[in-house]
Amino acid sequence: MSKKIYERPILRKVVEGIPNKFGTIKKLNPISTIDNVPIDGIISTYGSPVFILSEKTIRETYRMAYRAFSTRYPKVQFAWSYKTNYLDAVCRVFHEEGAWAEVVSGFEYEKALDNNISGNKIIFNGPDKSEKDLIRAINNKSLIHIDHFDELYSIIGLIDKLKERPQVAIRVNMDTGIYPQWDRFGFNYENGGAWNAVNRILSTGKIDLVGLHTHIGTYITLSEAYATAIGKLAA
Repeated sequence: MSKKIYERPILRKVVEGIPNKFGTIKKLNPISTIDNVPIDGIISTYGSPVFILSEKTIRETYRMAYRAFSTRYPKVQFAWSYKTNYLDAVCRVFHEEGAWAEVVSGFEYEKALDNNISGNKIIFNGPDKSEKDLIRAINNKSLIHIDHFDELYSIIGLIDKLKERPQVAIRVNMDTGIYPQWDRFGFNYENGGAWNAVNRILSTGKIDLVGLHTHIGTYITLSEAYATAIGKLAA
């Protein structure tokens, strides 16, 4: 077979609408206002591009999600993930709706305090908490989600130096039938790591284990996977 002559590739945009031989035709339905505020006025004031956040939509979405859980379970507490968007204005909307703060760094922890969130309403996640971060979180009675044994040993080493009892949870990773399995962070359920962490916490007699944390993946659409995770945590 003879070698074919090189042909330069041609890229054509595939868009929505009525299909043609290359895809579909893009048809835009632009909006002129957001929450009754003219977009032209926003652009003339701030220029373009400009990011617009709808406080009304944020509140409505939060209330819809909270209603879905609270009408089915007696005890539900939401917490806003600062890493998702830590603009103070956004965080404060969620806090006004009743959400606690969920942070993953000392920087985000500081922002939560600046937003007038009390320490006992801050959930401290993340694999890279410094000793300074841990001391402040323990003294503020924050809920610390322990991510690995090094962090657990650091907390054990601090308990005799501090007046407050650490309030902790452990992050558990497990096989829920989802591929790829999220096992980079936390203590593994199947190999006994999670049980070992629980036993070490309880054996100190000076740390309160008050929660369990798991994250099985992103964009999971199978409810069976969550049922498996809940069953293992409950066990």
